[in-house]
Amino acid sequence: MPQARPTLFDRRLLVIAGKGGVGRTTVACALALAAARRGKRVLLAQTKSKERLPRLFGVTQNFVEVQPVDSNLWAVNMTPEVALREYGVMVLRSSFLSRQVLERDVVRAFLRAIPGLYDYSMLGKVWFHTTEQVAGRPRFDLVVLDGPATGHALTLLAIPKVICDTVPEGPLTGPARECLSLLTDAARCQTVLVTLAEDLPVSESIQLSQGLRQLGLHLGPIVVNRLYPPRFRSGVNALALEELLATANTAGNAALPAEVLHAANLQRQRSALNEHYLKTLHAGLPLPQLHAPYLFTAQFARAAIETLADRLAEQIDAQAQSLT
Repeated sequence: MPQARPTLFDRRLLVIAGKGGVGRTTVACALALAAARRGKRVLLAQTKSKERLPRLFGVTQNFVEVQPVDSNLWAVNMTPEVALREYGVMVLRSSFLSRQVLERDVVRAFLRAIPGLYDYSMLGKVWFHTTEQVAGRPRFDLVVLDGPATGHALTLLAIPKVICDTVPEGPLTGPARECLSLLTDAARCQTVLVTLAEDLPVSESIQLSQGLRQLGLHLGPIVVNRLYPPRFRSGVNALALEELLATANTAGNAALPAEVLHAANLQRQRSALNEHYLKTLHAGLPLPQLHAPYLFTAQFARAAIETLADRLAEQIDAQAQSLT
């Protein structure tokens, strides 16, 4: 009997990347929640993100430090200062030495002048959590990194290789080498691009994929977010809408209010536009796609994240089964 292929949730690290405004954080939250529901111990790690986690998960914690969110799910919103302090403890193996070295004003001023060091401390913290052990087992089975927007993401993910290529052997190089090994190992790490089925997000996603591959990162399925449902596109519904629109245009006494007809027609047009850009995306970036619906809700909170988690998990499972 064939064994099921590994899914996204069987990696150690998922890097969520994409253009600003496409819904990276909501997709990262949904994927993290879906993995936790499958029994994985999951850490959702954000980089200097807006404080959206309390609203999205319906909790009140401050996520400067790792905090529990749900069963099997923890989260942290990393800041450069805290991440650097924790990275110092990891490298120097002493919180006392770390405070003495890193919390002096002159040292802080010097560190701010080193390009990329604060970013590297956050990426190093993510790598550390993928290796962290508690009672002889991994503290987290999966870390989901809700990364920054396109340009900053490429800069962040390039830092380990830059350190390995340019920095003399020392305290920085060992962790950088391990971090680079993790990022470029398809069995342990995949990058999930998030985009919209629109012109600019699709173009930027294709460009971002090229930059990620040049860094040696492996791409998983691409999440296409906020898709309109394919209503009124075919069958009886399409014929009925055409007839109603024609009646409204010619007789001026439509069977339905003009606002209703306009909304139905607009949804049909947006759905057709989505379909066009889905094909454009697949032609330029032939990866498996996960489709996330546009959720028409007054407040995007925990219920919406749960709906997205269910939709994405179903598609991830279906893709894994189709490859067995």
